[in-house]
Amino acid sequence: MKPYLLIALTIALMMDYLYPLHKGLLYLIHPVHLTYGLAIRLYRPYSGRLWGVAVWFSSVVPILLIYSVPIIVVHLGNPVLLVIILVYAGFMVKLSISLRLLLSIVEDYGKAINEGDLNKARGIAQQLVRRNVWIIDIGHVNSAVVESLFESLVDGFTSPLFYLMLLGPIGSLLQRLSNTMDSALGYTDEPYRRVGWFSAKVDTVMNYVPARLTALLIILTGFLMGRGPRLSTYLRYRSITRSLNAGHPLAAASSVLGVRLEKINEYSIGDGELPDITSLLTAIKLTKLTAVLFIIILALCLILIPSVKYGLIGSLIKLN
Repeated sequence: MKPYLLIALTIALMMDYLYPLHKGLLYLIHPVHLTYGLAIRLYRPYSGRLWGVAVWFSSVVPILLIYSVPIIVVHLGNPVLLVIILVYAGFMVKLSISLRLLLSIVEDYGKAINEGDLNKARGIAQQLVRRNVWIIDIGHVNSAVVESLFESLVDGFTSPLFYLMLLGPIGSLLQRLSNTMDSALGYTDEPYRRVGWFSAKVDTVMNYVPARLTALLIILTGFLMGRGPRLSTYLRYRSITRSLNAGHPLAAASSVLGVRLEKINEYSIGDGELPDITSLLTAIKLTKLTAVLFIIILALCLILIPSVKYGLIGSLIKLN
């Protein structure tokens, strides 16, 4: 029995490294772009929860099915088809993750800070966060970037790969599209509150375990880095955010970095100072090492545990 999902994972990671930013046609047909566009077109301000459910299914299911067709219907009868479907499975996973692009944006932000170009830094930061970074001090902008780094580590990397382990490439893409729906509609204020309720809840449920698992890996990575994370910080602040999930990676990162992560008038996590450039660089290193640790653990699971070797690849198509 061969670890097909491990091969798909390897292909996806290579693709993410070599081609982190989709452009042109590949951007236009990207499932995240298509799902987001559908959600915005179907969205009706101040509409109710039932319409929000309808928008979710109408935006997610067609795109998910279109991209899943080759994996669902193709029966592998020869080595050539096997190679093709494995490359396609890797491509599906690559569409679900975004690590190198995230890190490159944060690194560009750090370079702008080092060069003293605060306007450029704020412009880069605005790519990562919803809050208005032009009206807050640079310490809080640093905090916003660090927060986005670790939240996105969950949303755009560990969570889709967690569902790769459970459900195969279709699972990883489902998680990514669910997170896209939350980004499109999952706001708690008007006019999104009711129509975005279902999108927000689905994203919360899907990221519940990955967020907590990632937080533990961040803390473990901190120990491996010799940072001496304060578990009391994590335990005290993990539930302080309105989001049931976001506080966990943020509190874990705060415990490792020894900084305060703060969104003005929303929450304050940790007891230290706001992040500076040194903290930001350490955060980038922490993110990279946590991702590597997660990949190692995931690969071991795919190799050693028969029930997760194949996900939907093994259950919906004949591999032998």
